[in-house]
Amino acid sequence: MIDASLSQADAWRPFVTALRNSMPPGAAEAEFRGTMAPGAFGGSIAYDGDHSLPGLRLERGERPTDMLRSLAGLTGGQTVAVRGVTTRSGSAVVSIVPSAPQVSFGMGSDLLEDVHLVAGAHPEPYRREPVRHDVALSAGADAATVTALVRQLLPDARPVDPSELAAAEADLGVALPDDVRALFLAAAEGTLVLQPADRELFYGLRIVPLADAAARAYLEPQARYLSWTYGATEVVAPDPHGRVQQLAASSAWFVVGEDGGGNLYVVDLAPGPQGTFGQVLFVDHEMSAGARWLAPSLTELLTERPATLAKPGPEGELLVRVGSRTGKTLADVQPTTEVLYIGAAAVPCDLSALAGHRLRTLVTESAVVANLPATTELPALEYLRLDVVGWQQLLRAGQVPSTLLTAGLSGRAGWTDTVEVVNGLLAAWKRKPIQVIDVPV
Repeated sequence: MIDASLSQADAWRPFVTALRNSMPPGAAEAEFRGTMAPGAFGGSIAYDGDHSLPGLRLERGERPTDMLRSLAGLTGGQTVAVRGVTTRSGSAVVSIVPSAPQVSFGMGSDLLEDVHLVAGAHPEPYRREPVRHDVALSAGADAATVTALVRQLLPDARPVDPSELAAAEADLGVALPDDVRALFLAAAEGTLVLQPADRELFYGLRIVPLADAAARAYLEPQARYLSWTYGATEVVAPDPHGRVQQLAASSAWFVVGEDGGGNLYVVDLAPGPQGTFGQVLFVDHEMSAGARWLAPSLTELLTERPATLAKPGPEGELLVRVGSRTGKTLADVQPTTEVLYIGAAAVPCDLSALAGHRLRTLVTESAVVANLPATTELPALEYLRLDVVGWQQLLRAGQVPSTLLTAGLSGRAGWTDTVEVVNGLLAAWKRKPIQVIDVPV
């Protein structure tokens, strides 16, 4: 729970004073937008609505963000959004938005970034379920080879209890390949360092224990895409070899190891039609979706030591960027296009040209499109990112697409208008409004 003192003017006076003192000559107003939580705080400042105006150079410890350090400890462990505005004459107000499941925070201009209209919904690539194809194990998979290698490298390792392995398989709903079972039945944990050491080849992995919930939780959709803005704009290129299914995440990826850098090695229990059951994929912690093929089996990963990952397939027209900078127009949108960005062009894009298209994500601004209500003619649209003016237009007309799961806000607009749009969208989906605590200082 947020500490009651956070809603008191005295708590915010040092912050407001530093914000006012940061104003460059001639500026009449300074506005901060950012977030804070214990040990984490930051944001951006605009002077008279302009981010390009530099603030005054301040002595160390006088910067507005430094003043948030002590305040962040009063948030009750949650992340809160903060908007503070002050004039040169001295009037000031700080607005606090507590964390809530119906909204997610960005930084700076896009402080109220995403409005979650349907509770618990994930972007479409993360809702895809693996299809079970009739594929075989690789001919190179061999449990005895894995057992011998692991016992050689980790002679003192404790094997996993067979009941733990059985419980893991029960949760998966499918038996693990014999060479994967052999790994755990030889060592419940430990680091396999293959010899001779050669950084150009696969050099080993740390066995992820069956009970390591944190590593396995990383494969959950929310952990991978972090925010709807990122997840909704991800596309997963098809594997040109047909070995890996076109999934952002998969319940059929089972973690066996990690590389010490946060990246995971998983065995694929639902490969594509040209894959092998138990093939090994690499899940890069810097990528929000998908996995790259590495070896046809755990055995071959450990014995043949592949030097490179398979290259990802081409995105093709899954994602299209329209506008004068790219030279593309709406004519470049194909039946396969999932994500569309529309930027400024000589003539606003008429969205009616897309009627019936099964786009799932559209990112644009009201100034660069014509016929904004035509978004209601996109039957698969689940994420629409607009500026506040665009959302005001759709809300007034009662033409917000009913298919949306989440709405994104872009650009710096007036705070009151922004909050009204957020709560207007939530009201349309019969969700609770966000709470805004205003503190005059």
